[in-house]
Amino acid sequence: MRAVAPKDSLSLVIADSGMGGLSICADIVSGLQVRRTYRSVAVTYFNAWPEQDRGYNLLPGMDERIRVFERALDAMLRFEPDRILIACNTLSALYPDTLFSRKAPVPVTDIIGFGVEQMQAYLCANADSRVILLGTPTTIEADVHRSRLVERGIDAGRITCQPCDRLAGEIEKAPEGATVRAMIEDYVGQAAEKFPDRRLPIAAALCCTHYGYSRRLFEAALRARFEGPITILDPNRAMSEALLADLPPRGGEEVQINLKVFSRIIWSEEKIGAIARLLEVSSPATADALRMYRHDPELFTF
Repeated sequence: MRAVAPKDSLSLVIADSGMGGLSICADIVSGLQVRRTYRSVAVTYFNAWPEQDRGYNLLPGMDERIRVFERALDAMLRFEPDRILIACNTLSALYPDTLFSRKAPVPVTDIIGFGVEQMQAYLCANADSRVILLGTPTTIEADVHRSRLVERGIDAGRITCQPCDRLAGEIEKAPEGATVRAMIEDYVGQAAEKFPDRRLPIAAALCCTHYGYSRRLFEAALRARFEGPITILDPNRAMSEALLADLPPRGGEEVQINLKVFSRIIWSEEKIGAIARLLEVSSPATADALRMYRHDPELFTF
């Protein structure tokens, strides 16, 4: 990440299509409180989910998904950010094809690069290892992760791409519930069928920010299907750590963090409660901001 110019205040917009990126938001808020680099920080969590019952995966084609996200990106500028973080693999896969990406007035960092770095490091450390790339249908269709790995010299045969349709939405309701467990077992099973030798070292790359909430279920499903060493690669923490690494720790007074969560759609109490309970561990402030989120139907229009 390019460092933000030193000053007394910082404004961040963290964007996702749903609640997955709140885990990254929580890590950043917690780190900002410890580092005290700025006297005041405005953190805006921008839910770019477009319609109440229809997310990006259900929009008709890549062109329409890009067009809708373009409008969301433009709307983020009204919060006057110093930097935009795209804490969503689906939106990150769309971002390079937006006009905004060619004229962005502020630095924009997407999450895909962190996942690619993790997968490359894992595959280069062991010549026999393989990676299962788990993501939404849009992320898998865009093929950005796999293409970047191949460009870096990784054999495409070592990468298995597995779309996990509708899993993110179910995770928001109950991250370790029976429905999520069954879906994860099914998707991991589909991926396992593509491996003639299940004794090789396997890494599962969680290329959707929601999937980290269900990490234990992924680990269990992988151990049930594979006989060799299992590794989970989760770029969420890598993204938050990269931002915080740009900010030298300083002593002094406590930082004032103004954290607000905005959503164009209405979130159910069921979803808010399920995710807030997980966020409470690392960042009570983020959990509270989610519980008090602002529903704004005009957050962006398309």
